[in-house]
Amino acid sequence: MQLIDLSSGGALVEADRRMLPGSTVELQLQTQDRQATMRGSVLRCCVVRVRPASVSYRGAIAFDRQLAWFGDGAGYGIPFGGEVTPLGI
Repeated sequence: MQLIDLSSGGALVEADRRMLPGSTVELQLQTQDRQATMRGSVLRCCVVRVRPASVSYRGAIAFDRQLAWFGDGAGYGIPFGGEVTPLGI
């Protein structure tokens, strides 16, 4: 799973598996100095790429609570540069 966009209220992710709208998911987010496990619900999912051997899906996830990384006064830098580990998808 690849993180496309992240905000305090949710995430946009791309994966090789379809995500069912309304399903509950858990994302583990990690940077060099921060770690968070966020629960949320899939709002929507659509096909974004079709290749001969694979299909890629893009899904929007709304978190159950706000991700505190954006409220610590650190500015607007992107706090992520890695992969997302999906649980429950």
